[in-house]
Amino acid sequence: MKGAVFLVLVVCSAVAGAGAGGGGGGAAALDFSGDGGGEGMRKAAVAVDPSWRFLSSRLRNAYVALQTWKQQAIFSDPKNLTADWVGPDVCNYTGVFCAPLPWDRRVLAVAGVDLNHGDIAGYLPPELGLLADLALLHLNSNRFCGVLPVTLRRLHLLHELDLSNNRFVGPFPDVVLAMPALRFLDLRFNDFEGGVPSQLFDKPLDAIFLNHNRLRFELPDNFGNSPVSVIVLAHNSFGGCLPASLGNMSGTLNEILLINTGLNSCLPPEIGLLREVTVFDASFNQLAGPLPSEVAGMRKVEQLDIAHNLLTGTIPQAVCELPRLKNFTFAYNFFTGEPPACARVVPQDGDRRNCLPNRPAQRTPQQCAAFYALPPVNCGAFHCKSKPVFIRAPAGDHGV
Repeated sequence: MKGAVFLVLVVCSAVAGAGAGGGGGGAAALDFSGDGGGEGMRKAAVAVDPSWRFLSSRLRNAYVALQTWKQQAIFSDPKNLTADWVGPDVCNYTGVFCAPLPWDRRVLAVAGVDLNHGDIAGYLPPELGLLADLALLHLNSNRFCGVLPVTLRRLHLLHELDLSNNRFVGPFPDVVLAMPALRFLDLRFNDFEGGVPSQLFDKPLDAIFLNHNRLRFELPDNFGNSPVSVIVLAHNSFGGCLPASLGNMSGTLNEILLINTGLNSCLPPEIGLLREVTVFDASFNQLAGPLPSEVAGMRKVEQLDIAHNLLTGTIPQAVCELPRLKNFTFAYNFFTGEPPACARVVPQDGDRRNCLPNRPAQRTPQQCAAFYALPPVNCGAFHCKSKPVFIRAPAGDHGV
């Protein structure tokens, strides 16, 4: 994998070098020495016509950033989204949006860049750190490669970062941890690899999408500190436990997708504290033991999927009687009992390949007997930490 990452970086670097040559007289020196990563003082990649007059230094910086991106770091733009990136009026560039500064309505700045679904190939140059007033950066469904420049830590106002469906590589981009205003983080469908810093789950994010990368780590004990409403971690390799601290997410979490993440433990009873969850999907893992009866506390759940695991015992009747439950799928486990109330919420084949009597398409008696001949699962043997869970009180609620 390291070799593949190195190859992609070489290709991105080679293309960047081949695209050089847009500079010239009048280029200013940019000081990135405080951003780490060895940028230091750089000559701006593009010249600025001295006869041009910008409404603010912010717009001049934006011109340098966007023209460097176009001339030096974008090498394929099949939809010609950047064709009109010409001249000093950056606020009229396609995909670029300007707005007055929140603290000074007299000053105009670039507040957003949206190049979604552009199929653009290239990389992100350090000069993008000059777009210090960005509130949103949307680049999904392109072919941007390489790693994120550490100069993006200058984006102190960035609220939404969507880099999904690209070809970014390397370790988890720690630069996002330095963005104090960030609330929406979407890194799905890239090639980020390795661990994810536990600090991510202490940030005040509302949405985290990390699915379909090459991330490998165990969910940390502070996982439940995250105030997200949506978190999608599917199709990575986590292993280990589903932390009991997820009960701390009771007041905020609406959707959680943990599909195919290698979880290898019992389901903690604290999942029953997730009173706001509407979608809970932990399918295609190695979760073992019984389905906790506490799941009946998920009073707003509509979609519940625990298929393709190693779960055992009887489905608690109260789970199938949850008032908003519409789809409950638990196929490919080893359950031995299914209350009649489940008929209302289990789709066709949603209970197949278990050990249920008088149900079609079940495992063979020999398979079930062999499985239950094994020693029963000891949930304590997984050594998952169980800590007291302190539930956040909703706004205006003084209870616990």
